[in-house]
Amino acid sequence: MLTKAFIPYGGYYSSPFCRWQGSMQNENSIVLGAETSKRWLAEKGYDAGMFDYLYLGITISQIHHFYAAPWAASLMGAGHIPGFTLSQACTTGTTCVFQAAVGVETGLYQNAYVLTTDRTSNGPHTIWPNPKGPGAEVISENWLMDNFNADPNVGLRMIETAENVAKEENIT
Repeated sequence: MLTKAFIPYGGYYSSPFCRWQGSMQNENSIVLGAETSKRWLAEKGYDAGMFDYLYLGITISQIHHFYAAPWAASLMGAGHIPGFTLSQACTTGTTCVFQAAVGVETGLYQNAYVLTTDRTSNGPHTIWPNPKGPGAEVISENWLMDNFNADPNVGLRMIETAENVAKEENIT
């Protein structure tokens, strides 16, 4: 399917995962991810000017999520490039890599950068107006806990899905 797009050897990194509710529980993951990218690029001797597009993958919203991709690009030293913020439940990372590869494959751009970042500790709580609801009570969502507890597509908790797959595949 893809013949032009590739990830160069050594052209990737992964920062360590941090403990739930640990020392980084209040860090903005957009800032942390972009600043980590900037340091990594500098350590490798890469110029952020070589990129022509950014895919920012983030599942749990953070402050300034509205501007997430262009803001992250600017923070990492690539403020000249446009970007796209993508969220796809548990497949955000793979979806970002695929979309970037398709963009390169089709000639939309030559060198896309994929940055995926998240923070699940202390996730946001969103409310929506509901003027026709009883007493105009708002509709609310806890981004992390509500979605861990029920996939709206199938109604199962994430752990139930994991347990079902383990049972089906005889994984103990």
